Amino acid sequence: MLFPDIETPALLIERTTLHHNIEMMQRLAERHNVMLRPHIKTHKSAVIARMQLAKGACGIAVAKLSEAEAMARNGIQNIQIANQVIGQSRVRRLLDLAQQTEVSCSVDSPENVRELSEAFSARGRMLRVLVEVDTGLHRCGLSDREEIGRLCQFVERCEGLQLAGIMTHAGHAYAATSTDEVARIGRQEGETMVMLADTLRQGGLRIGQVSVGSTPTAPHAVAVSGVTELRVGNYAFHDMIQVTLGVAREKQCALSVLATVISTRGNSRAVLDAGSKALTTEQGAHGNQRLHGFGKIQGMSVTLDRLSEEHGVIENPDRQLPIGSRVRIIPNHACATVNLYNYAYIVDGDRMLQQIPIDARGCVI
Repeated sequence: MLFPDIETPALLIERTTLHHNIEMMQRLAERHNVMLRPHIKTHKSAVIARMQLAKGACGIAVAKLSEAEAMARNGIQNIQIANQVIGQSRVRRLLDLAQQTEVSCSVDSPENVRELSEAFSARGRMLRVLVEVDTGLHRCGLSDREEIGRLCQFVERCEGLQLAGIMTHAGHAYAATSTDEVARIGRQEGETMVMLADTLRQGGLRIGQVSVGSTPTAPHAVAVSGVTELRVGNYAFHDMIQVTLGVAREKQCALSVLATVISTRGNSRAVLDAGSKALTTEQGAHGNQRLHGFGKIQGMSVTLDRLSEEHGVIENPDRQLPIGSRVRIIPNHACATVNLYNYAYIVDGDRMLQQIPIDARGCVI
């Protein structure tokens, strides 16, 4: 039996694969003289963040203020909140966080800039901000160059704020239908940001950071001279979305969910103790539904066909799965799966090495 001392469902992280993924992305960044800032929304773990920093990362990125607070409590320094921080209560928390660690955040509206400026100038503190640019995802960020320029100028005039640069996330690459399209989006991401930075500098603005970020587009965006920072998260684990995009191979997926077979119907069905409370129900990213099933069974050619809250069903498994046997499931989306667990196990093959907490689990505010 796989890992008989671990209760299932359980989150497993293959140590060798994790270390390889971390090292390869760090090498990519260094090869192009770009700072790597891992996005911890994928692993939400201070242990893994420290591994990335030890390899040469310049700091970390987070999606939510509460993730930043969790990382700061664990001694992680230099945190970029790659999101807007809106509202009095959150801004007060951001001020408190800025007393513990170097912190920055993104902005895309004058209202948010004004709110941050008033709070930080009143406290006599300085906050670094990056203006977010929409390079095609059509989520947050500005796309009009004149509007971007006006917002950058407004930031520079505001007390308590320092314009750190510009940032973007080319998440629309997840809707690509080929590796060539991923590459095109990545090149466009880098070129758009570098040209915009040059235009803003010609207008007298100080643009230090030109920050891009997306695991699929990373090798293409950083190849554009002038990009200074790479924010990526999923690369540490990879998942079936990355495999489907052609970004990673199955053997590069470091994360899996250990599950036990609890019921069978001959060779036609196997039921696992891992359902939608243990695995994400996503079958693609940003609305792109391209995956069959709800996770790939490691070492088999089948996927989880159905999920209910506590059960996962494999229809017609390609080998007999007796009751009590165990399987490892590569999730469709690693980031959403990790957030379902309080802790994970770092393993080496069939050996359990270490249990680690998911420090920022449930940090969504």
